[in-house]
Amino acid sequence: MVRSSSPRAPATPEAATLLPGLPNDIGALVLSFVPYPHQGRLKATCKSWRVFFSSKNLISLRHRNPKALSHLLCIFPQDPSIASPYLFDPHSLAWCPLPPLPPNPHVYGLCNFTSVSIGPNLYVLGGSHFDARSFPLDRPLPSSSTFRFNFFTNRWDRLAPMISPRGSFACAAVPNSDQILVAGGGSRHNMFGAAGSRMSSVERYDIEKDEWVALHGLPRFRAGCVGFLVRTGEHREFWVMGGYGRSRTISGVFPVDEYYRDAVVLELNDGGYDCGKWREVGDMWEEGERRKLGKIVVLDDDERGMPGIFMLDENDIFRGKTQETWKLMPVGSSIIL
Repeated sequence: MVRSSSPRAPATPEAATLLPGLPNDIGALVLSFVPYPHQGRLKATCKSWRVFFSSKNLISLRHRNPKALSHLLCIFPQDPSIASPYLFDPHSLAWCPLPPLPPNPHVYGLCNFTSVSIGPNLYVLGGSHFDARSFPLDRPLPSSSTFRFNFFTNRWDRLAPMISPRGSFACAAVPNSDQILVAGGGSRHNMFGAAGSRMSSVERYDIEKDEWVALHGLPRFRAGCVGFLVRTGEHREFWVMGGYGRSRTISGVFPVDEYYRDAVVLELNDGGYDCGKWREVGDMWEEGERRKLGKIVVLDDDERGMPGIFMLDENDIFRGKTQETWKLMPVGSSIIL
């Protein structure tokens, strides 16, 4: 006599044991402390770990436990559609590669793009590249592409393109509003020290709607500029500083850029939308002190709302003061070992 019995239903991945001997909520809390660069290797350990390290539950657990959070630094060695970007965790001193951008068989040599992070996503915007379908072939063109890396799926998604293609532009993410602002830019490529187009258009990207909207343009053409947000109380402002505009030639042959020493500011409302026109502020340095803006790093200060702005000018480090008149105050020197 054959006894019939219904087969036992397999355990779902969500209900599978994460760490033997521990409840799943405790096991999930323990695994949430694993640094991101090591999670890719651990996904292959078992099915339950692969599901957990790919779930949104991991991000929520890390945000509920500040000690589990870490700031990641993304490095782009070269064209991200050919060479993989790398993430660096300064707490664990660990590196891990990201997948390259979705390839396009017609374009190559992407540079002067901008990357910005919002929540668990990394965005790569615009840039300058060469297009094999254009003529002449050695003339760089600006890109309007927008990509987003999703850390849940570990892949890049192609989003709505910008209204105006641009590279070497100012960019800033508006906190708590899912908005990205871009301003200025042009088609300058790293292979050419001069030439290239300039533009003054400004756009805002709505992440939820996946659409770009044109805003009030800059007072004049500006490329190679730096953008950041300044918050004072309930007011937020989008600052665009430095860059170059018009160009002139030496002896009628060699093109030379005319660099700006000032900054322009756009006031924003609570939703991240512009509520006025651009205003100009004073020069950041005196005539003859330096030729152009150096490498800029902006450090957010959540307590004061005023970011720390630092500039590397050759071997000297300067700190900017956000006033009606810009002045860059020297704070030290860099050492190369």
